[in-house]
Amino acid sequence: MDIDFTRLRYFVAVAEELHFKRAAEKLMITPPPLSKQIKLLEKELGGPLFERGYHEVRLTPLGQRLLGPAREVLAQVEEFKAVAAQGRRGPAPVRVSATAYAPSDLLAELEAVVTDLAPVEFTVPGSAAEVTAKLIAGHAELGLIHLPAPDPRLRHRVIARYQGAIAVRFDDPLAEREAVSIEELREREVAIDFARPNPVVLAGLTRGLNRRGVHRIVRTTNQRGGEVEMASQVFNRHLVAVVSYAPDSFIGKIFSPPEFRLIPVDESTWAPAEIALAWAPERIPARLAELESMVDQIASRLPPVRRGT
Repeated sequence: MDIDFTRLRYFVAVAEELHFKRAAEKLMITPPPLSKQIKLLEKELGGPLFERGYHEVRLTPLGQRLLGPAREVLAQVEEFKAVAAQGRRGPAPVRVSATAYAPSDLLAELEAVVTDLAPVEFTVPGSAAEVTAKLIAGHAELGLIHLPAPDPRLRHRVIARYQGAIAVRFDDPLAEREAVSIEELREREVAIDFARPNPVVLAGLTRGLNRRGVHRIVRTTNQRGGEVEMASQVFNRHLVAVVSYAPDSFIGKIFSPPEFRLIPVDESTWAPAEIALAWAPERIPARLAELESMVDQIASRLPPVRRGT
């Protein structure tokens, strides 16, 4: 039996609208040819797909059984067309979207590696939540996010772990320490504003600090990219900023001598932050194998996964 894909498309449109005129408008044709094509499809299939009443259209049992397979066939046809078009044009660039709140040295390393591996469009839109939205919407193939991943539709691979750190004034009582425990911050005012653009990370940090008896969490900035303002508040108010231990990053350089000290946090009291490459398999079925191979190559080429003391 030979099935016309156009007729399948017409069948799905009528099944979704349950109205021939609306389906015809959606397909940008007139109702008579639509009705004719549906009747021809019913003849090919050997049974009616719709019960047609004066005021309503309903799927028959046969129509209900065939709707799902018809959608799958049409999706495969579209994928086939996309692969063919890509073959004519050459490989489409891989769209890589990275959270702006990853350490800046990691962002630079990642961009260099992916650019060397394939044609890419590398963007840094904002928070991990924004990157996740791009992946789920199909507007990016790969994303760099902080874990935990906020959406179960994502797969991920950890590419960096950062030991926690505190940033304090040069004359702070903790400034001469080689390492500190989180519990030592119980009587201090603590800033975690770098995480505010990512609600999942912010909530996790807050819960973790609270579990360790740290409750005096203060806000130092009301804007994104407010690292300089946060540093000013830490200096002027003698605060403690909880950050990642990334001395070569932008934030690490802000909190550097002589004005500040960046001190690692004992990992037995504070787990390292994890940053991962993420992708949404259901959005990239035709390129899934290619992109997962690319993730393997990125992970193998980034210098060392572990960052800390």
